[in-house]
Amino acid sequence: MKYDNLSIHLWIAQNKIKNEKGLKIDFRNHLFLYDVYNDFSPKLVCLKAAQIGFSTMAILKSLWLAKHRGIDIIYTLPTANDVNDFVSGKVNRIIVQNPCLQDYVKDKDTIEQKRVGNNVIYYRGTWTEKAALMVSSDLNIYDEEDRSKQETIQQYSSRLQHSPYKWEWHFSNPSVSGNGVSRYWDHSTQRHWFIRCSHCSERQYLSWPESISRERNAFVCKKCDREFTEEDRRKGEWISKYKDREYQGYWIPLFLAPWVTAQEVIKLYETKSKEFFWNFVLGLPYVGAGNTVTPDVIYRNVTESINSQERVVIGCDSGLTKHYVLGNKEGIFYYGKTDTWETIEGFLRKYPRSIAVIDALPDLTEPRKLREKYPGRVFLCHYAQDRKTMQIIRWGSNDEFGNVVVDRNRMIQIVIDEFADYRIPLQGTQDDWQDYYGHWKTIYKVEEKNSLGVPVAKWETSDGNDHWVHATSYWRTGMDKMGTDEGALLSTNNPFDGIPEAPTVSPDDYVPNMSRPQYYGND
Repeated sequence: MKYDNLSIHLWIAQNKIKNEKGLKIDFRNHLFLYDVYNDFSPKLVCLKAAQIGFSTMAILKSLWLAKHRGIDIIYTLPTANDVNDFVSGKVNRIIVQNPCLQDYVKDKDTIEQKRVGNNVIYYRGTWTEKAALMVSSDLNIYDEEDRSKQETIQQYSSRLQHSPYKWEWHFSNPSVSGNGVSRYWDHSTQRHWFIRCSHCSERQYLSWPESISRERNAFVCKKCDREFTEEDRRKGEWISKYKDREYQGYWIPLFLAPWVTAQEVIKLYETKSKEFFWNFVLGLPYVGAGNTVTPDVIYRNVTESINSQERVVIGCDSGLTKHYVLGNKEGIFYYGKTDTWETIEGFLRKYPRSIAVIDALPDLTEPRKLREKYPGRVFLCHYAQDRKTMQIIRWGSNDEFGNVVVDRNRMIQIVIDEFADYRIPLQGTQDDWQDYYGHWKTIYKVEEKNSLGVPVAKWETSDGNDHWVHATSYWRTGMDKMGTDEGALLSTNNPFDGIPEAPTVSPDDYVPNMSRPQYYGND
């Protein structure tokens, strides 16, 4: 239709675009999305709550861009199943409801790609690197980025190298600080939705818990404490905290939606987990203790005591570059990386009573050679959950001798717990262990449901640089072989033994910086 290529809002109006349910796109209750629809910044990041109409917007923006700006798009979701559900349950239903979209995609219309005019939108999962290497792109849209495989997200970025655009949009319900969208938020304009109190005329943005009265079940003004009406919350404007940042950024908590009542927000707070409330209601990274490894957890173990270097265990994470740690019951005294297996064999020769636990994958050939050359001293480690006995560590016997099966997430948790309890001394100074901690700070804990629907904790990495984490896990596994009982504590390095612990601050007491009143304007 004439002129609908000039503006996405004009296109929506002229074509009477509908959502997947056949309802006309209406901005009365979604006024906070109006500017986001029209924002075609090359670099875009959105911290968002769930169920705010964001997926519909992303689908329509991508289809309009492909048709009227002539660009190829890669649209990612966490898994292949997510792609199937998203395309069949959202994209295809939106196309069916809109004749102009049916005309756009009539030449090529599958689950994995839509040909829109002369261009293509590719829908891809992130848990297979092969998918990231097959197509090129002008714009990558990373939807639900925090639940996606972060290493593969980086692979997708390489698909933009030959494009004159090189656009990247990052959308997600956040998980924890330092992962996914939160990594880009700090480099963004950090736009907040400001409303005006009809009683005192104070401009402000809504935040938890300052903007909600739990006694009155109402949204209230931070200045005069009068209740906001639905209309007060509906009308607002986006104001940037910073100017001239690399990313245009939007924070969209659930209570921006005028149809969501304060009572509903309070009920979600009282009935859902704290992690769920922060991520899916507030649209913020969860700051609860134990979801990331803070510097103090590692550095508190640094000691000037000299390790005897007797009965050494070598933990080694395989790959083109091998990352290793060396330690014993007195803690860890050395770590490093190497491009050759000769280095690892050199440690076996230097410490005749040592053993090595080596990642069985991806390089299986050379570790096998070492295992054959040093029988009873080299063991290949396989991460897997022992479903029969629920053991954390299971050493192979008979035909399986030389192998060890380890529950990945439970072992990493044991190591973190022992670091937290001063049980793994690190010989040297804090400066000596900075690179080592650099790998620990990339990991974060998420909760997922297993095949039985039971929530289980899982440790993920934000950028793939967690090699010394796994090397330490293999070292800790080897300590079990050396005589340390499974889960037992190593020699203590705790300077506070016998002193009562100070009270801790709960996540409820923490107010993130972005939720505090402050001046919004220039840097």
